[in-house]
Amino acid sequence: MTPADIMRDLARDDMFPKAAMAEAGARREEMAPVFVDLVTRLTHQRIPAMKDADVMALIPVFHLLGEWQDPRAYRPLVQMLRQPTKVIDHLLGDAVTETSFRVIAGTFDGDLQPVFEAIEDRKADEFARLSLMNALVLIAQLHPEHRDAIVGFFRSFLTRCPAPPEIVLTGWMDAIADLGLEDMTEQVRALFEEGRISPEYCEFEHFLEDLRATLDAGGAPAGRRYRKSLITDAIDELSKWHCYTDAFFAEQKRRKVSNALRVAPWTEALAKTPEKLGRNDPCPCGSGKKFKKCCLQ
Repeated sequence: MTPADIMRDLARDDMFPKAAMAEAGARREEMAPVFVDLVTRLTHQRIPAMKDADVMALIPVFHLLGEWQDPRAYRPLVQMLRQPTKVIDHLLGDAVTETSFRVIAGTFDGDLQPVFEAIEDRKADEFARLSLMNALVLIAQLHPEHRDAIVGFFRSFLTRCPAPPEIVLTGWMDAIADLGLEDMTEQVRALFEEGRISPEYCEFEHFLEDLRATLDAGGAPAGRRYRKSLITDAIDELSKWHCYTDAFFAEQKRRKVSNALRVAPWTEALAKTPEKLGRNDPCPCGSGKKFKKCCLQ
């Protein structure tokens, strides 16, 4: 297969492009620049100018770059995640909340500043900013030499961004718990007392439970979202997405329509709710709420 053949098959809307992903993996050095170019090109295009084939290929490309842990992709991917909500939904859909933090942590090139700036970007999508906070927690776990800088960022975040949206604020709160920053407990308590974090998301006691779990784990983040750490097999990762299942393709064929649902936005990423999902874990639907306050109800 030529690079063009691989890209064409990655954009197929009638099958899971497993063979093309495997071929790309076998030719990683040749395909990585092609993939980075796709990310860069889509980031700088308006939605009407985006080719459907490019958008269709992006999800496999995004996860393969995460698996390959290619630092050349880090900055283009962070820049993509800084795009407005409408663009992010069109390009990445559920990947924003489900896997983007693992992709960013995997491609991390040693410079935290691009992620810091994206999180502080008020024009960026709220869920993307939250996911980038998750990426920082994972980076702190995988690269202890960067932990102090990451902790310093979270300690000063509310000073630099005093009125973030609630979704971003809950991401900050979760990071405090996941990093085990016990001395910041009163700052978090104040947010609940001021009503800045809704009880629909969680209650202060749930924050304390998460913080205690981290401390009991020796300072390692104990939240479910960190258990898989980096993406090591993009094919296996995407095989669990509903929009890549045989059942989904069969339904599309039965309806005799093109797979428009897979183009933009991507929906129903997970074929089923993960087993043993905890009540206090993030809901797999990507709402940002705790499972017990969302789909569990």
